[in-house]
Amino acid sequence: MAAVSNITLNDAQATPVLHTFVPLGPDNAGVWWWEDQTGTSAIGYNKISMQLRRSAPAKDGDNSGSRVNRVTIGIHTPKLETLANNSAGVTPPPQVAYTPRCYIEFVMSERSSVQDRKDLRKYADFLLAEAQLTDMVENLRNVY
Repeated sequence: MAAVSNITLNDAQATPVLHTFVPLGPDNAGVWWWEDQTGTSAIGYNKISMQLRRSAPAKDGDNSGSRVNRVTIGIHTPKLETLANNSAGVTPPPQVAYTPRCYIEFVMSERSSVQDRKDLRKYADFLLAEAQLTDMVENLRNVY
């Protein structure tokens, strides 16, 4: 088991900025959370979520091919907006306008080897940098 620690990621700005996500710990559902606390308001902090769901203990007659472990990763980037001043001229606090998110889920049979899992993670790593996927996510252009 790896000890929890900060996660550092660059953004996609013209001059990339390094963001440090500090661990917050698990929530009641067992999802671990990290938070980039550099924003102006805590409600708008970028977050990373990770959860490992292990398969339940085997029972007699279970088909080992259908028993899986799942790792789900989420990236959450809330965008804030401040509504116009109220009638007294007071600017209200910002609120979340929308939250772009990404979820990646790895579904791995209990029978999978360490090499199988390494290959799957590496394929996902390279796929996220692949030109067709990049164009689809960034420019909302489908493949043809």
